[in-house]
Amino acid sequence: MFAWKNTTWDAAKTENAQPKLDARTTGLVSGTKVVTNAGWVQVETIREGQQVLTFDGGLQTVIAVTRHVLMADNRNIASWPLFVPPGALGNREDMMVLPHQSVMIESDAAEHMTGDPFALIPGAALVGFRGITQERPAEWVEVIQLHFAQDEIVFANIGALFLCRALADLISDMGASSYDVLNMGVAEDLVDCLMFQDDARAPSATPVYHAAA
Repeated sequence: MFAWKNTTWDAAKTENAQPKLDARTTGLVSGTKVVTNAGWVQVETIREGQQVLTFDGGLQTVIAVTRHVLMADNRNIASWPLFVPPGALGNREDMMVLPHQSVMIESDAAEHMTGDPFALIPGAALVGFRGITQERPAEWVEVIQLHFAQDEIVFANIGALFLCRALADLISDMGASSYDVLNMGVAEDLVDCLMFQDDARAPSATPVYHAAA
Protein backbone atom coordinates (compact mmCIF):
# COMPACT_ATOMS: atom_id res chain seq x y z
CA MET A 1 0.00 0.00 0.00
CA PHE A 2 2.87 2.35 0.80
CA ALA A 3 5.51 0.91 -1.51
CA TRP A 4 6.60 4.44 -2.36
CA LYS A 5 8.17 4.61 1.11
CA ASN A 6 11.07 2.20 1.49
CA THR A 7 10.63 2.00 5.26
CA THR A 8 11.43 -0.84 7.64
CA TRP A 9 10.99 -0.97 11.38
CA ASP A 10 13.12 -2.98 13.76
CA ALA A 11 11.59 -3.28 17.22
CA ALA A 12 14.93 -4.34 18.65
CA LYS A 13 16.42 -0.96 17.70
CA THR A 14 13.55 1.12 19.06
CA GLU A 15 14.74 1.52 22.65
CA ASN A 16 18.23 2.62 21.66
CA ALA A 17 16.86 5.24 19.29
CA GLN A 18 14.44 6.97 21.62
CA PRO A 19 14.52 10.73 21.99
CA LYS A 20 16.59 11.76 24.98
CA LEU A 21 14.02 12.27 27.73
CA ASP A 22 14.16 13.49 31.27
CA ALA A 23 11.57 14.38 33.85
CA ARG A 24 11.19 17.89 32.42
CA THR A 25 10.61 17.23 28.73
CA THR A 26 7.33 15.33 28.82
CA GLY A 27 3.90 15.95 30.28
CA LEU A 28 0.66 17.69 29.40
CA VAL A 29 0.58 21.44 28.96
CA SER A 30 -1.67 23.32 31.37
CA GLY A 31 -5.14 23.74 29.90
CA THR A 32 -5.22 20.29 28.29
CA LYS A 33 -8.40 18.45 29.23
CA VAL A 34 -8.42 14.83 30.43
CA VAL A 35 -11.42 12.68 31.26
CA THR A 36 -12.04 11.56 34.84
CA ASN A 37 -14.83 9.59 36.53
CA ALA A 38 -16.50 12.99 36.99
CA GLY A 39 -16.11 14.15 33.38
CA TRP A 40 -13.66 16.31 31.44
CA VAL A 41 -11.40 18.59 33.50
CA GLN A 42 -8.25 20.59 32.91
CA VAL A 43 -5.16 18.55 33.75
CA GLU A 44 -3.83 21.15 36.20
CA THR A 45 -6.83 20.50 38.48
CA ILE A 46 -6.04 16.78 38.88
CA ARG A 47 -4.89 15.67 42.33
CA GLU A 48 -3.50 12.43 43.72
CA GLY A 49 -6.22 9.88 44.32
CA GLN A 50 -8.43 10.98 41.43
CA GLN A 51 -9.32 8.54 38.68
CA VAL A 52 -8.53 9.23 35.03
CA LEU A 53 -9.82 7.24 32.06
CA THR A 54 -7.04 5.41 30.23
CA PHE A 55 -6.94 3.74 26.83
CA ASP A 56 -6.03 0.22 27.97
CA GLY A 57 -6.82 0.15 31.67
CA GLY A 58 -10.12 2.01 32.01
CA LEU A 59 -10.30 4.25 35.06
CA GLN A 60 -6.94 4.34 36.84
CA THR A 61 -5.95 6.14 40.03
CA VAL A 62 -3.40 8.94 39.82
CA ILE A 63 -0.76 8.18 42.44
CA ALA A 64 1.43 11.25 41.88
CA VAL A 65 1.31 14.58 40.07
CA THR A 66 4.48 16.35 38.98
CA ARG A 67 4.47 20.02 37.97
CA HIS A 68 7.20 22.07 36.40
CA VAL A 69 7.69 25.13 34.25
CA LEU A 70 9.43 25.25 30.90
CA MET A 71 10.91 28.62 30.03
CA ALA A 72 10.94 29.95 26.46
CA ASP A 73 14.31 29.49 24.76
CA ASN A 74 14.78 31.57 21.61
CA ARG A 75 18.01 29.74 20.82
CA ASN A 76 16.49 26.25 20.85
CA ILE A 77 13.55 26.11 18.45
CA ALA A 78 13.42 22.31 18.76
CA SER A 79 12.26 22.73 22.37
CA TRP A 80 9.24 24.86 21.45
CA PRO A 81 5.82 23.27 21.97
CA LEU A 82 3.59 22.27 19.08
CA PHE A 83 0.33 24.03 18.29
CA VAL A 84 -2.28 21.41 17.33
CA PRO A 85 -5.38 22.80 15.59
CA PRO A 86 -8.81 21.24 16.21
CA GLY A 87 -9.25 17.85 14.58
CA ALA A 88 -5.59 17.20 13.79
CA LEU A 89 -5.28 14.42 16.39
CA GLY A 90 -8.94 13.85 17.17
CA ASN A 91 -8.95 16.87 19.49
CA ARG A 92 -12.02 19.11 19.41
CA GLU A 93 -10.14 22.18 20.60
CA ASP A 94 -6.73 23.56 19.77
CA MET A 95 -4.03 22.38 22.14
CA MET A 96 -0.31 22.52 22.85
CA VAL A 97 1.91 19.43 22.86
CA LEU A 98 5.53 19.18 23.96
CA PRO A 99 7.89 17.96 21.22
CA HIS A 100 9.13 15.02 23.34
CA GLN A 101 5.65 14.00 24.51
CA SER A 102 4.69 10.56 23.15
CA VAL A 103 1.48 10.70 21.11
CA MET A 104 -0.55 7.66 20.05
CA ILE A 105 -1.99 7.54 16.57
CA GLU A 106 -4.07 4.88 14.81
CA SER A 107 -3.69 4.25 11.09
CA ASP A 108 -3.38 1.63 8.36
CA ALA A 109 0.07 3.03 7.68
CA ALA A 110 1.20 2.19 11.22
CA GLU A 111 -0.10 -1.37 10.85
CA HIS A 112 1.67 -1.69 7.51
CA MET A 113 4.97 -0.54 8.99
CA THR A 114 4.90 -2.11 12.46
CA GLY A 115 2.15 -4.74 12.45
CA ASP A 116 0.10 -2.69 14.92
CA PRO A 117 -2.45 -0.03 13.91
CA PHE A 118 -1.63 1.93 17.08
CA ALA A 119 1.75 3.62 17.22
CA LEU A 120 3.39 5.92 19.77
CA ILE A 121 5.52 8.65 18.23
CA PRO A 122 7.38 11.71 19.54
CA GLY A 123 5.26 14.83 19.17
CA ALA A 124 8.03 16.56 17.18
CA ALA A 125 7.46 14.11 14.31
CA LEU A 126 4.02 15.65 13.76
CA VAL A 127 5.25 19.09 12.68
CA GLY A 128 3.60 19.88 9.34
CA PHE A 129 0.85 17.27 9.75
CA ARG A 130 -2.69 18.68 9.44
CA GLY A 131 -1.59 22.19 10.32
CA ILE A 132 0.52 21.25 13.35
CA THR A 133 3.27 23.83 13.83
CA GLN A 134 6.03 24.52 16.31
CA GLU A 135 5.56 27.89 17.95
CA ARG A 136 7.52 30.01 20.37
CA PRO A 137 5.67 29.88 23.68
CA ALA A 138 4.99 32.69 26.06
CA GLU A 139 7.69 33.35 28.62
CA TRP A 140 6.89 30.08 30.34
CA VAL A 141 4.68 27.01 29.99
CA GLU A 142 3.33 25.01 32.93
CA VAL A 143 3.60 21.25 32.41
CA ILE A 144 1.76 18.62 34.44
CA GLN A 145 2.70 14.95 34.56
CA LEU A 146 0.14 12.42 35.77
CA HIS A 147 1.66 9.24 37.17
CA PHE A 148 -0.08 5.92 37.64
CA ALA A 149 1.08 2.57 39.03
CA GLN A 150 2.11 1.67 35.47
CA ASP A 151 2.49 3.47 32.17
CA GLU A 152 -0.90 4.52 30.78
CA ILE A 153 -2.30 6.15 27.66
CA VAL A 154 -4.75 8.92 28.55
CA PHE A 155 -7.40 10.67 26.49
CA ALA A 156 -6.92 14.41 26.01
CA ASN A 157 -9.27 17.05 24.57
CA ILE A 158 -11.75 14.30 23.63
CA GLY A 159 -9.83 12.23 21.06
CA ALA A 160 -6.07 12.74 21.35
CA LEU A 161 -4.03 10.06 23.14
CA PHE A 162 -0.88 10.69 25.18
CA LEU A 163 1.52 8.48 27.11
CA CYS A 164 1.82 9.14 30.85
CA ARG A 165 4.86 7.57 32.48
CA ALA A 166 4.60 5.54 35.67
CA LEU A 167 5.86 6.89 38.98
CA ALA A 168 8.67 4.31 38.92
CA ASP A 169 9.88 5.82 35.64
CA LEU A 170 10.06 9.24 37.26
CA ILE A 171 12.13 7.89 40.15
CA SER A 172 14.50 6.10 37.77
CA ASP A 173 14.87 9.22 35.56
CA MET A 174 12.49 8.12 32.84
CA GLY A 175 13.55 4.52 32.35
CA ALA A 176 12.29 2.16 29.67
CA SER A 177 8.55 2.35 29.09
CA SER A 178 6.17 -0.59 28.97
CA TYR A 179 5.00 0.99 25.70
CA ASP A 180 7.30 1.12 22.69
CA VAL A 181 7.77 4.57 21.17
CA LEU A 182 8.94 4.72 17.57
CA ASN A 183 12.27 6.41 17.05
CA MET A 184 12.23 9.79 15.36
CA GLY A 185 13.27 8.59 11.92
CA VAL A 186 10.59 5.90 11.70
CA ALA A 187 8.01 8.25 13.23
CA GLU A 188 8.72 10.88 10.56
CA ASP A 189 8.37 8.23 7.84
CA LEU A 190 5.02 7.22 9.33
CA VAL A 191 3.81 10.82 9.40
CA ASP A 192 4.90 11.21 5.77
CA CYS A 193 2.65 8.24 4.96
CA LEU A 194 -0.24 9.81 6.85
CA MET A 195 0.17 13.07 4.93
CA PHE A 196 0.27 11.10 1.68
CA GLN A 197 -3.00 9.43 2.72
CA ASP A 198 -4.58 12.81 3.47
CA ASP A 199 -3.52 14.15 0.09
CA ALA A 200 -4.92 11.10 -1.66
CA ARG A 201 -8.26 11.51 0.09
CA ALA A 202 -8.53 15.24 -0.59
CA PRO A 203 -11.16 16.12 -3.24
CA SER A 204 -9.70 16.91 -6.63
CA ALA A 205 -9.62 20.51 -7.66
CA THR A 206 -12.66 21.57 -9.66
CA PRO A 207 -11.69 21.67 -13.36
CA VAL A 208 -11.89 25.02 -15.09
CA TYR A 209 -13.68 25.05 -18.44
CA HIS A 210 -13.09 27.75 -21.01
CA ALA A 211 -15.70 28.65 -23.59
CA ALA A 212 -14.77 27.96 -27.17
CA ALA A 213 -13.63 30.96 -29.13
